[in-house]
Amino acid sequence: MDIDEINLPSIIKPYTQTNINGYNIATDLFSFLTNIPFSDCVVFNQVVQIPNQRKLLRKLQGKAKRHGSMPDPSNKIAKADIEEVLNRLAVDSSMLVYTNFNILVSCPVDKVTPVTSYLETKLYECGIMPSRTAYNQLELFTDSFPGNAYAFNPDYDLFLTLSDAALCFFFKEHLKESEQTPLTTYYTDRQGLPVCIDFTGKEGKVKMTDNANFFCIGPSGSGKSFHTNSVVRQLLEQNTDVVIVDTGDSYEGICGYFGGTYISYTKEKPISMNPFKVTKEEYELNFGEKKNFLKSLIFLIFKGNELPTKIEDMLVNQTIVEYYDAYFHPFEKFTEKEREGLRQKLLVDAKMEEDYDNYSTRMEDIDELINTEEPPSTVEENRMLMLPTEAHRQKLIRQYRSLNALAHDQGATQPERERALCIMEKFKKELYENSFLIKIEKQIDYLEVQKRRLRVKELSFNSYYEFALERIPQITSQEKISFGIRDFAAILKQFYRGGELETTLNSDLDVNLFDERFIVFEIDKIKDDPVLFPIVVLIIMDVFLQKMRIKKGRKALIIEEAWKAIASPTMAEYIKYLYKTVRKFHGIAGVVTQELNDVIDSPIVKEAIINNSDVKILLDQTKFKDRYDEIAAILGLTQIQRQQIFTVNALNNREGRNYFKEVWICRGQNSDVYGVEEPPECYWAYTTERTEKEALKIYLPTMAICRKQSRESRRTGSKPVMTSIWYSQEKSINNKK
Repeated sequence: MDIDEINLPSIIKPYTQTNINGYNIATDLFSFLTNIPFSDCVVFNQVVQIPNQRKLLRKLQGKAKRHGSMPDPSNKIAKADIEEVLNRLAVDSSMLVYTNFNILVSCPVDKVTPVTSYLETKLYECGIMPSRTAYNQLELFTDSFPGNAYAFNPDYDLFLTLSDAALCFFFKEHLKESEQTPLTTYYTDRQGLPVCIDFTGKEGKVKMTDNANFFCIGPSGSGKSFHTNSVVRQLLEQNTDVVIVDTGDSYEGICGYFGGTYISYTKEKPISMNPFKVTKEEYELNFGEKKNFLKSLIFLIFKGNELPTKIEDMLVNQTIVEYYDAYFHPFEKFTEKEREGLRQKLLVDAKMEEDYDNYSTRMEDIDELINTEEPPSTVEENRMLMLPTEAHRQKLIRQYRSLNALAHDQGATQPERERALCIMEKFKKELYENSFLIKIEKQIDYLEVQKRRLRVKELSFNSYYEFALERIPQITSQEKISFGIRDFAAILKQFYRGGELETTLNSDLDVNLFDERFIVFEIDKIKDDPVLFPIVVLIIMDVFLQKMRIKKGRKALIIEEAWKAIASPTMAEYIKYLYKTVRKFHGIAGVVTQELNDVIDSPIVKEAIINNSDVKILLDQTKFKDRYDEIAAILGLTQIQRQQIFTVNALNNREGRNYFKEVWICRGQNSDVYGVEEPPECYWAYTTERTEKEALKIYLPTMAICRKQSRESRRTGSKPVMTSIWYSQEKSINNKK
């Protein structure tokens, strides 16, 4: 600019605002420098020199006096400006600085005019009018080298301003930097440059999160499956075991590329497992977790989305505990310690009965039996007094008569007689209580027979079903409680022998799956089944938990479009437990969905997943912009983060780049927008477009044949014979495109 005119605004801000999707987004004053058209290279030189402040102030004060000595309108304005600067310096403790800012652009010769016009327009919008003077370009270029700024001519290269104002002219944007992390996940910044981040926010040098769990929300077509494919690929390339629950063949291509196991649910070949099968080691170390999982599974079948009552929870919990105890520790008989515990328990239970008195012997009867001279005529009378032998009876009679004689002895002292009476009363009360033991002993013998009859030969749903139907009525009868055993049996019967879903919970899963690094369970065909879908998802998650504990290294479980399966009170606690447990075993749990209402409407999703996920991933949310307050409150989004989200795919940054979609990633409190920009080879592996997938299914076998023919021709020296086949296949592919 012309140093004599200094065409700068009177007020300058450190940023400007641009409107994107109805939001005013703060951006750098010179952010246009990254978008200069036809440019090969842009250099923005920023020079600040700090002069001697005291000397400069005296110079300004003298200049103000000179302007004031000459009564002229322009001099008055100049004096007022200088005085305002001096006041600001005194109030804000700022500094005066000499500055120079110059922009160098490299571009084709024929594009100099449009580049110049672009820069003049953008600078004018900032209140800056550059000069077209060109005599000192080389001088500016060399003086801007680091260490050369002393060569600037203060008469026409530098202008004087406040330090705060000078900093406003600085370019404050910066490129994203790659993070130092053992887990690298590559994205691009908003200009298309590759950048490496720690996707989990947990493993890098800078810890952003406490756990690596995530959830991803994006409407249909926003690229959430494409992004998840990209993340999965990079996890697999870094020795991570991945298990995916899919509902739309979104991961068929990448599973085939990595040679993973792809399991699709069909009526002819359903996904069948045996969640009841437990090893001895797992039973001894982690039975509590397995028990909670099985409770969730049983109540999911029995109650659906309804919460079980405490009685139902107690009964199912007890049957599971006793079921495994019967398998791993077959019962023979009660130990003496166990019998003593049962005596105490049954005695307390008996006192709750309304006919309590009918089971007791009256005090008068006990007194009469002790004082009689005749021996008890029956064994039952002896048992009533807990006197198994005549010797015990005679000893009891002698003790009681001695006490009775002492109590009526006139020669005894009053305290001795009272003590004898007291002991007699206590003695009779003990006999009174012990009379219950006759009935209790019979009950214990009966319980022993019942428990000995409960045998478990193999672990499966079938054997548990049989065990529960026999054991639950025994418990309800003993505890005098009610339980709908017939409803329970009828609802669970479909998974029992001969039932429609018998194989679902009674077939052992292929043990080789535990060694597979990449497994995809495709359950699209049952996603609308209210009974089967949540059950299959639950048992797949249990398979992942077993894999997680057994195998070393990083593991990831990704559930796509499974909100229906997990949005129930029965599964809420299990999901919460899964999300908390996976962290301890170097694991990642993630959920991917396109339904925003699932997040808003389900408190279970909020409690079980959102609150236990430190990584939030959102794709294009433009269609939800008008009703985003609620979701922002649930996710805990700040105003700045909301502004970031609504810039996704909204910038003019697509020129010269491959196909890409942007994604907003928040790790703890650190959030930013990244580009998912992959090479064409990855695109073909990730694509979910049916026509493209069908074309690939034709193309890949053909290419395999071509490669085989080519190898054969090189070996034998003959000519390949694939021309006609290749032509017809290529024509078919073009038609499908």
